[in-house]
Amino acid sequence: MKEVLRPPHDGRAFASGFDVWCATHAHTLQDAWRLGPQCRKLPINNFPRDFEANLTGFGGDPLKDKAEHRRSIRKTPVILVHGNAAHSAHPKWGMETMRGYLRDAEYQPCEIWAMDYLGENNASVDLNDPHRNHIAQFRTFVDRVRDYLGVGKLDFIAHSLGCGMVNGYLRGLQPDGSWNSRDHRLGVTGTFVSLAGAIYGLGLGGQSEFRTGSAFEVDSHKFDNVVDDTPKGENEIAAQESPVESWRKTTTLDDDSVRYVALTSLNYFVDAQNRDTGRREGADLNLRVDLGGGIDGHEKIIKSRTVFASFQPYLNPTPPAGSATVGVDRESGSYGSGLAITVIVDPATLSVGFVAERFTERFNAGFIGPTVAETRTGTLSNGQSLTLDTNGQWDVAFRAAGADAVERVYRVNVPIPEVRILTDNTVRFRDSLDVAASTTRGTLYHSTDEEHWLSGAVVTINRATTVSFIAIDSDGIASPVVSRAFEKESAFEDRQTATLTQHFIARRLTVEQYVAMGEQLGFNAVVTLYLVDGAWMLNPGTVRTALSGLLSVGPLTVEPKGTGGAISIRADKPNGMCPASFEVRISASAAGGEAVMVHYTEDGSDPSDRHNGSRQSFQGSKTIAVRGDGHHAILCYAEGSARRGVFQSFAWTMDGQH
Repeated sequence: MKEVLRPPHDGRAFASGFDVWCATHAHTLQDAWRLGPQCRKLPINNFPRDFEANLTGFGGDPLKDKAEHRRSIRKTPVILVHGNAAHSAHPKWGMETMRGYLRDAEYQPCEIWAMDYLGENNASVDLNDPHRNHIAQFRTFVDRVRDYLGVGKLDFIAHSLGCGMVNGYLRGLQPDGSWNSRDHRLGVTGTFVSLAGAIYGLGLGGQSEFRTGSAFEVDSHKFDNVVDDTPKGENEIAAQESPVESWRKTTTLDDDSVRYVALTSLNYFVDAQNRDTGRREGADLNLRVDLGGGIDGHEKIIKSRTVFASFQPYLNPTPPAGSATVGVDRESGSYGSGLAITVIVDPATLSVGFVAERFTERFNAGFIGPTVAETRTGTLSNGQSLTLDTNGQWDVAFRAAGADAVERVYRVNVPIPEVRILTDNTVRFRDSLDVAASTTRGTLYHSTDEEHWLSGAVVTINRATTVSFIAIDSDGIASPVVSRAFEKESAFEDRQTATLTQHFIARRLTVEQYVAMGEQLGFNAVVTLYLVDGAWMLNPGTVRTALSGLLSVGPLTVEPKGTGGAISIRADKPNGMCPASFEVRISASAAGGEAVMVHYTEDGSDPSDRHNGSRQSFQGSKTIAVRGDGHHAILCYAEGSARRGVFQSFAWTMDGQH
């Protein structure tokens, strides 16, 4: 769990100096994003005039042409890809909050692009093969952005369905549903960030491309017939970060030229259908984040500053070479009176413009914002210095043509409040938690989103949350923002103890969970399941590792473990989803081919118990009718030589409406 300290205005500009700065340095409209609410009405479905867009969306700087864009690029441009039932600026599922985080990280408007691949202002769910139906337009848009900017690499940040769209773009998905590895774009990619994607499908109940085990889902993990979630990715297992050891993988395709990041929002509605479907095996970083269940976690993963901070270091691995650089000899921090800041520019013939604003912080109606007391602007040559001879807090920006901006926060001869969070976060809390902080001076304010603030040294939380504190003294001098993440221990609402088969019939386990756990524990094993946030789990404290990484539905013919293959019990109907009633033929034989006596039950009870009134028997084979919607399991038992018992189960979920 990370604790983050940062200046409250690192990377900001302020409204009072905006007009002067625009007149001198030709800021674009998007630069207003960080200037306050009055300036944040950004154009959507808007691109530079000379960019030929085949889709609506947003991106680039409308006041620059192609040549100016190419001169301005300093970071690897980012393509933001929204999810299903959304468009690029959708208020719930859109990517404008993510664009704001990139702007705070000093990305320029010309380096941020997004498109509406499902249609302008779309808000409808598309489950009818959306990947194959939209990949051609998606590919055209991304290729045009790259050509327009004249860059070799792009980064991708994708959400939900967007993760599959990017995967299709990289691997060569075609409109007919086939995959053409020769039409790949792996060489275009610097970093690919997957946020809450259904990379392994939505389980056996998923539709079309979203069904786990469908041709689309299976082929989406292949490149040149090699199964690899991360082709061209990290080629050292030790360098991969993952909560599950088996997710660390390499193949012959890996050469560490592409960075992959996959984040899963725990227990939200997609993860609940197919646990850990958001993983990307072999990624530089696989991470689970607890943002709340249901629909909330799906939205918060694209609106959480903590989530952005977790993958930001992986962005921009191969920045385009800049034609100029600006540096200063003083980093952000506290200094004595009469601070002099010297600029270093390359080439030395360039002039450096600066805007310096002395500000104080004020709390007003739930928001914390600056009041600018003094503004200075001007130009400096290489080796010249800007002297801040007035005590206070200063926000200073240095810019030169063709160079990345340099922004610093200086505190000149003023005492800075220090904030310390007192509440420990090394142990998960139950129910609710009081998070307390202290300060050396001033008034404390707290926030859970770093936008809306309340006064007070203590805040009560009842869910996994990142809490931030800031202190402001009577002179308006603010401390750095201090943040700490707290995780909640899930409380169970119910618990049931039964065999795995009984749990399955009672719909507490999916088919794939039942088969995988049965192979590991035994189908007649008795376990306790806990109901947490509407989902049944092995243990509220360890469920996400206990039920993660479960195997898909087992093979049609099973050689039971521990029997030396002496007895084989088979079914002619594979485990999985069924739309209607059916008949299944179950047969059993010994190693020599002779028929075997099999005892079986259909209610989850123990077929090895000779006193069980529910068990039935057959010799060799039998056809059994399976009827009615719900979960069905036939648990079989047979004895081999030396009376060694063999259990085997076959399972189906019947749903006549789907």
